[in-house]
Amino acid sequence: MKRRASCQEDAQESSSDLKKAHHSYRRKREVSTVIVKNLPLSYNFFKIRKLISGCGEVEHIEAVKSLDGNSKFARIEFKDHGDVLSALTKSHKQIGSNEIIVEKLQNSTIWITNFPPDFEAVALRKLFNEAGATVLSVRLPSLRYDAHRRFAYVDLISADEACRVTEQLNGTLLGSYKLVVKLSEPSVAEKRTDATILERRQITVKNLDQRKVTQERLSEEFSQFGEIEKITMPTPKIHDNDKEEPPKLNKGFAFIDFLLPECAKAALKLDECEIEGRIIDVTLSDRKAYLERQAVKRIFAKRSHTDHVVSIYPLDDKTSIHQLQNLLFERAKVSPEEIKTIYLVADHEGALILANDSRAAAKIALAVNGIQFRKRTIKCGDIKDLKNHTATVEPKKNQAATQSNQEVLDEKPSAAPQKSGTMTNEDFRRMFLAK
Repeated sequence: MKRRASCQEDAQESSSDLKKAHHSYRRKREVSTVIVKNLPLSYNFFKIRKLISGCGEVEHIEAVKSLDGNSKFARIEFKDHGDVLSALTKSHKQIGSNEIIVEKLQNSTIWITNFPPDFEAVALRKLFNEAGATVLSVRLPSLRYDAHRRFAYVDLISADEACRVTEQLNGTLLGSYKLVVKLSEPSVAEKRTDATILERRQITVKNLDQRKVTQERLSEEFSQFGEIEKITMPTPKIHDNDKEEPPKLNKGFAFIDFLLPECAKAALKLDECEIEGRIIDVTLSDRKAYLERQAVKRIFAKRSHTDHVVSIYPLDDKTSIHQLQNLLFERAKVSPEEIKTIYLVADHEGALILANDSRAAAKIALAVNGIQFRKRTIKCGDIKDLKNHTATVEPKKNQAATQSNQEVLDEKPSAAPQKSGTMTNEDFRRMFLAK
């Protein structure tokens, strides 16, 4: 037990060091970035680089057109704060008929979440453009360790514009999604929404009869083990056209957050006890990402009855489950009922599609195999194909390279030859016709 505790302490220290390094970099970026305004439209990356040559070592350059299309903005990140002071001397320099302005760029990054799941960088850029903001870049998180992350950082051209747009968009409804838009403040660390899970203070109670069991009843049963912070009994989302229907019930589960982890551990004593005529299941809660990784391991270990599973690869680590669903609905013409679930498998640059049956699986593979999706040629196969596929190490991009204004999703069929060992369309066709 001592050894295990020591390992946990080392892991926590390592995680803490990584967080400190990340925040340190963000603070450095906040004080080592300038924006150049009113550049001629002809100014590309190389001309911008030449303009600031001699000012210091450049980490990154981004250039975008102004909303009126008459000039360009450039965001330049230097390695050191001293280089910023040198770059500021370029302000009011005349370039042709344009007098450029060089200013420090601070407090101009926005954090946004709870946008529709199918939103990508292009849609977010359009959202901010329609609000009258000039977007320098949109940064989406990697889904490598959590397939359900949904937020973005949006860099604008000034602190004033960031404040205005934050007030304008925060709380806006996009369909049934209420946007959360805030100024990004690295120094203000908000408590994680999954803190109780990480601290092992939350339990999951399953197989409840929700027609009889209330939050008060659960509190009565579980408060004997210690102080309870919160009890949550999730209910299915009600759409606008269902408002007149009676409240829906979930499948009989609840989450109970205790003040202390010892209390949560003690509450496990009620596992397999009876409440209102049902035997309940009580466990410590795990993050959804962890549970999904365990499910993927079980699928990889299967040796039979897997003809309903299709693997898709290679995918980048920012492709979401919702985007994959939309791809399958559009290309394979499958219905939501024909897909049981989708697991992202970032370690192997792919995903596992669990279809209802082998016929639906073959239909998906036939339609998707060989298409271009997010600038990659997609391959379909079985579980073994994905298991044997290793993540490719992409060459490092020049850190000072510009970023394009938008990502282009091209889904045209590819004529690229298939590697040996990968199932071809003919293989899928035979599997499909055999059923």
